[in-house]
Amino acid sequence: MNYVDVFRTVDVSTLAVVKSVLESAGITYVVQGESALTLLPVGPLWGGFGSAGVAAVIQVPEEEAEEALELLHEVAEPEETDPEADG
Repeated sequence: MNYVDVFRTVDVSTLAVVKSVLESAGITYVVQGESALTLLPVGPLWGGFGSAGVAAVIQVPEEEAEEALELLHEVAEPEETDPEADG
């Protein structure tokens, strides 16, 4: 099974909401980098340090990616749901 990136964030609160949305929809996912968010001072209060590469990335099976992206566009900023974004 191939997994693809569908969401990237440096905000722990946003990550919790996104995980809840995916779970409610029954979409399988994995999160890479989640533990790093709790170790380093990232996010808007810390000068955007998270944009330097520390972020949690949610991946879903390729066949569920379209549905996941549709759901996530309803709860997140567009740049967060673009895994190719630099921030």
